[in-house]
Amino acid sequence: MEERNRVLSETLKGLLAEGKMGAALALLDGLHPADAAEVLESLPYEERLRIFRSWDAGGSSEALLEMAEGEQVRVVEGLARNLAVRIISEMPPDDAVDLLADLPFQLRESLLSGLSSRKAGELRRLLAHGERTAGGLMTPEAMRLSQDLTVGEVLEKLREAPESVEMIYYIYLLDDRERLVGVTSLRELIVADPGEPVSSIMHRDLICVGPDEDQEKVAALIDRYDLLAVPVVDEEGRLLGIVTVDDVLDVIEEEAQEDIYSLVGSWETEERAERHPLLAPFLGRLPWVFIALALEVLVAGGILRGFSEVLRDHLAIIFFIPAILAMGGTVALQSAARVTVELLQEGEGGRYARAVAGEAGIGLLVATASGGIIAVAAWLMRENASLGAAVGLAMACAVISAALLGSSLPLLLSKAGRDPSKASEPLVATLMDIVGLAVYLLVAMALV
Repeated sequence: MEERNRVLSETLKGLLAEGKMGAALALLDGLHPADAAEVLESLPYEERLRIFRSWDAGGSSEALLEMAEGEQVRVVEGLARNLAVRIISEMPPDDAVDLLADLPFQLRESLLSGLSSRKAGELRRLLAHGERTAGGLMTPEAMRLSQDLTVGEVLEKLREAPESVEMIYYIYLLDDRERLVGVTSLRELIVADPGEPVSSIMHRDLICVGPDEDQEKVAALIDRYDLLAVPVVDEEGRLLGIVTVDDVLDVIEEEAQEDIYSLVGSWETEERAERHPLLAPFLGRLPWVFIALALEVLVAGGILRGFSEVLRDHLAIIFFIPAILAMGGTVALQSAARVTVELLQEGEGGRYARAVAGEAGIGLLVATASGGIIAVAAWLMRENASLGAAVGLAMACAVISAALLGSSLPLLLSKAGRDPSKASEPLVATLMDIVGLAVYLLVAMALV
């Protein structure tokens, strides 16, 4: 696929160089929007704008939505206002809102003022919801019909459904006050008797979310119940829209990316990195660099200074400090990762306690093994049994402390209402350096 798109990109560049815009647009029209977007992103910025200025609004909108968020913004900023308005008017409401939310405020308002009053009002209502909520993620274009219809009447309505309805597999049924009372599927309608009331086959046990529900929880619901869409209702049960599975896939990708960045202590984002490829990563990573540096110098350094007098008489203990720090950081991060996964998944209440208890048991086994190995190493190095026993026990205590710290930190963050994935590698490693060093020195000095 990459080779194919590379050839297409070269072909498109050749056509543009020869002034054959019609042939270039015909080439793009024959591609899937995702492939067209990839080919367009390979063009220089000005050439890309030439394409969008000549292409029809339907093709432009589909390809634009498949481009990276930062590139979408650059294209819209480079187009004339009237053309940008036509392209946005062709987009599904949920996708149009995502793009508008990324634009500078003045440009967004300018584009909204150029849309029809109905379209602009619809988009403004969606923009009023938080960007990372069900309301900000939903599309209002759902197949909603009265529960008083027959199966045959519903099927006839489906044949007349406009193309803007994004999800036609689920049919949402309303009462006379526009409240959502049931849902049925296209498959259930096809096999039912056409004269049967649709209310007799609809499902009344509904899985719904409110407009302020966090997008991650919406994604978890769709994943857990294998849904293609989940309805969004207001406090009175009126259907506001639906969140579809394709939107959820975007959420899962976005959340996974954020979790990965959090695990390494980086606060950068893809959107910022696209606009500022050097500055954004630098500023995203700098906070943890300063925090880790300050803690290591002030706290860990203070611990070493506090034991400096005793360490002069037991220099052999110093030799094993790097091993203590490495083992402690590794075990703590492994424990934090496992408990974080458990916390991010929907599960039973006792699951987290079992995960922490399991990590404590694993930590005990690792502590026993690593303590025994380092005890033998210390004994062989100095031929001193008491030194070997002291270092081995100190290592075991440090590793157990690491397992408990690593498994407890995500749990504490979750209890405090924070994202457990914020128990990042730098945070865990820095805290473990301090705790592990203190435990090691205290136990070793007490036994030597």
